[in-house]
Amino acid sequence: MNTLTRGKKYLQCKAMEFLLEIAKHTRSNFIKLMDGLTIEQLNVIPQGYNNNIAWNFAHIVASQQTLCYVRGHVDTRIPLDRVTKYQRGTSPQGFISEEELGFYKDHAFKLLDDVKADVEAELFGNYEQVTTLFGVTLSNVNDAVAYFVTHDNLHYGYALALRRAVLKELFAEQLATVK
Repeated sequence: MNTLTRGKKYLQCKAMEFLLEIAKHTRSNFIKLMDGLTIEQLNVIPQGYNNNIAWNFAHIVASQQTLCYVRGHVDTRIPLDRVTKYQRGTSPQGFISEEELGFYKDHAFKLLDDVKADVEAELFGNYEQVTTLFGVTLSNVNDAVAYFVTHDNLHYGYALALRRAVLKELFAEQLATVK
């Protein structure tokens, strides 16, 4: 391996580490947001929305698996049915239990470590290119990592809006019972 190739690999590794650090912070903040709510509140779909906070969290974890592993033709690191249940185009199909949500919380950070190790092991040599709903084309796993970090942040922001709507509805219900 020549010096230029080694330098390029080093920079890709540093960029990936930085992106995965952002993802860890986002997922940590997302879990803190959820820890401040009951499981019932995490399952509320406020008027004008089509999903809930619990679904959004499971969705970001599942999407990482789809974008990196399914597109990379590598076995997912969680059962495939746990990926497809929350993939793009789905919505909550009922109450999401604490146990189910706990599964995604328990795997949120380990899966970030797994993808880093799997990229370093060069497992993603057969990546299937995809154009996202944002119109961005992902051609390799490095593109997928950069994209899912952005995607995680998008859904975290959406969850913040959902929390505000859930608490507003709860406050309105409490106010109505006082009158």
